[in-house]
Amino acid sequence: MKKRSALLLICAALLILSISGCSVRPPASMEKDFTLNDLNGNSFTLSQHLGQPILLCFFLSGCHFCANEVPNLNAVYNKYKDSQGLLVLGIGVGSGISEFVTSHGVIYPALIDQNQAVADLYNVGPVPHNVFINKKGSIVRTEAHELTESELEQYLQEIL
Repeated sequence: MKKRSALLLICAALLILSISGCSVRPPASMEKDFTLNDLNGNSFTLSQHLGQPILLCFFLSGCHFCANEVPNLNAVYNKYKDSQGLLVLGIGVGSGISEFVTSHGVIYPALIDQNQAVADLYNVGPVPHNVFINKKGSIVRTEAHELTESELEQYLQEIL
């Protein structure tokens, strides 16, 4: 009889806790938020896109490997932007960003990190430097080399 009463008491306590919710979760946010301007001078803040899978692609205007990666980034952007809400963001570090975007046919949004503040925030060394961010705003993967389309597809599955 005592076992049954104790079991009922435990079940009641669990029911009350599950209904009232005893855990407090902090609000979702981006791990490393930033604001940059796009090529038209419009302000873009990363945290305003919380809930979307995001791929940040840091590049330099004179980087051959960055230019080689553009068609692969264009392909995955086209494939997943509407169906999965994927946001691919090119983040050009330094100068010559507009010319790079035009000459290499970049179709995803590009931002300008003129003074390298965001690149420093993300510890960017060699470029291309790709950061995969899930819908909760957490960095899932960082890759600091030119990615093939199949590698991009593989890594994107971790955030879609």
